Amino acid sequence: MDLTLADFVLFVLLASGAMVVLFTIVSRTLHARAESRSLSHRVICRLCLHAFEHTGHTGVVVCPHCGAANEKGRSRRLG
Repeated sequence: MDLTLADFVLFVLLASGAMVVLFTIVSRTLHARAESRSLSHRVICRLCLHAFEHTGHTGVVVCPHCGAANEKGRSRRLG
């Protein structure tokens, strides 16, 4: 099989386009995972509505702004 200059340029352009698409998909996936991780650590105080991040594993978090106890996660009831 003889490879002409036109075929070589076409293959290079197609490969470059495929690489751009691949890098875009990988970049968006990694960004979405990082944003999801960040949102899972975000806590909004039920009293003063101050938003802050808490990376610990405790269920009850104290607000650094007003000192109120907040339950981490979906449930907002304090027992």
